Formats: sequence, C-alpha cells, structure tokens
Amino acid sequence: MLVFMRLAKKYAVPPNLALLYEFLNSADLRTYVQNGERHTPSDELETPTRLESWMRERGLLKKGESMTVADHRRVLELRDALRAFLASPPDSRKKARESADRLNKISELYPLAVRVVSGETPILLPVRGSNGLGQVLAEFLSLAESGGLDRLKTCASNECQWIFLDRSKPGNRRWCFLLICGNRQKTRDYRKRSRTNA
Repeated sequence: MLVFMRLAKKYAVPPNLALLYEFLNSADLRTYVQNGERHTPSDELETPTRLESWMRERGLLKKGESMTVADHRRVLELRDALRAFLASPPDSRKKARESADRLNKISELYPLAVRVVSGETPILLPVRGSNGLGQVLAEFLSLAESGGLDRLKTCASNECQWIFLDRSKPGNRRWCFLLICGNRQKTRDYRKRSRTNA
C-alpha cells in the first residue's frame, strides 16, 4: 500500500491508525482565528475526482478503478457517520443509538474479510470487488478491540471539531490542543464569568 499520510505524520499518529485519522480529518471544519487569520474550512474529498486522488495517494484504488457520484456520496456518508459517532464523549458512545445505527448501516457497504498470512497476525482487508476504504473500518475495529477507541475524540471547540488522539495519561483531554482550542475556550469562559460578576 502506498503511504501518503501527511496529517498522521505531522501529528505523530501511529501507522496502524493513520488511514482512519486522515480519513476523519479530510473534512477540516476549523473556523477559528489564529494570529489574526481566520482558518478556512476545506474538504479533501469534496468531489469524486478529489476523492479518487486522495484514495490513489494512499493505495486504496486499483489501476483503472474510479469513483462514481454514488460512490462519492457513500464515502461522505461513511465519514460523517464515523465523525458523528466520535462526537459523543467516550462514556456516552454505547448509548448513542442513532449514531451507532447510522454507522452500522453505512458500514455494510464496506465488507471486510480475514486475511491470514503465514507467520503474521491475521488482519481484516476489504473483500474482493470492494474499494479500499473498508480499511478505514478495519482500523476503527482494531482500535476498538485494543481498547483505544475511547482515546479518539472530537475537539470540544465548536470552532474546531478536529478528531484527535488523546495521549494524556488519564485520557481526559477535551481539546485537540490545549494551547490553541483549550486556552481560547478558557479565555471565553473567564470573560463570561467576569461579565456575570460585574
């Protein structure tokens, strides 16, 4: 598989989660102002053509394969379903019935099969005839099985919503970066309290 994981590398995400991380953050929803400049939201998968390029860079499309408008719509649904599931705090995810049902339904379009190679640990791969995006779900499942899914979170800032890997020892981070999103929110909270107490 080709490896073009600039975001995962930039944020030191482990290779076994790199594709999932990049897929989730291909929708950059950040709108905050930093150093006087407003961050402009963007979508790496905005069109079928951009989706194809993104997948080819990561070795997820075989030569001659392409993505239709319907394929593109399903991919965006998969990403939205994963993001909606991760938007719930980890301790609430088991009760998030609507987002779980949505993820269950869309994941049926990305079937996986066990691949056993002599001398290696069995892995899940997309079934023959399916595109490589099933690998995103394989990484999601692997993270859940290892107990690490609670560490994958959505930044609590409404101006950010970046998906991040919580590496803190207690696993209780709320913001992707305390110095950016955390400080911004704490400053807002302080100002609100000051106005209330005045």
